[in-house]
Amino acid sequence: MTEPATPRPIVLRRLQLSTAAWQLLCESTSATLGLPATPPAEGAEAPADLSDEAAAAGWSELNKLDMSPAPGEVKRQWTGAVALLLTAPITVTARATYNGVSTTSVLGLRAGRGLAAHQRHLSEREGQGTVITGSEDSMEITLFDEENVWGATARLLPPLDVVRAAAKAAPLDAVPAVIVDAGTDPATLPEPAARLVTHEDANITLSVVTAAEGLPARVWAGMWSVKGEQLYSVTTRSGDTPELRLTEVPAGHISNELLFAVVGAHEALAAAEKDAAK
Repeated sequence: MTEPATPRPIVLRRLQLSTAAWQLLCESTSATLGLPATPPAEGAEAPADLSDEAAAAGWSELNKLDMSPAPGEVKRQWTGAVALLLTAPITVTARATYNGVSTTSVLGLRAGRGLAAHQRHLSEREGQGTVITGSEDSMEITLFDEENVWGATARLLPPLDVVRAAAKAAPLDAVPAVIVDAGTDPATLPEPAARLVTHEDANITLSVVTAAEGLPARVWAGMWSVKGEQLYSVTTRSGDTPELRLTEVPAGHISNELLFAVVGAHEALAAAEKDAAK
């Protein structure tokens, strides 16, 4: 009798770093590979230059983690790991807010492997948006196989079943539960719009950026809101009468859309490579 195969772990390696140590890793990798300075993520400030004291503490931390043999040096395998993110042709960015905590996760995919950098923030609700009021001095870094991209992403999202569920598509004929005209005062919204728009339990945004050499970046983005046990896809409609639409979708919709977007990213890269070879 054949024994069942042991499932491969979602995360191959996981560690916690201070933000200073992570900054040193990124700067050292960029310098080693001759990469331009990495711009900050959308909505984030560029990291300030580290003081001599902070840099010394960061290098000491990396040394204790067996990632750096000496100040200013990063072990070859970790330079390669960080390069997964800094040079990734496919980048997934996930932002979420739940229970007063917001998170930012950036995952780079290349050659079947991925690296994720995850940070938590304190946040406050302000109108229809969320304002970041502070960030933890800690980064969670994980290495994973790309076949586990959803598992690696899901574990960084709010711990809700409707958010982390396995892939399931939404009905093609789904009707929006709420339609809000752009510019509407949130305080004047009727129910159920008021409950869904201003009192959501969690929100999630995802983007997938495909960077093929010599071509404009290809961007896919999605947004979701959670209220109670219900998951809603949030979309906008432009034109003469811009609208915000919330459509109830099944648990697993986030996974389905992300995996579809990653497949599309690979197809775009393959097409670009084929065109370049002509």
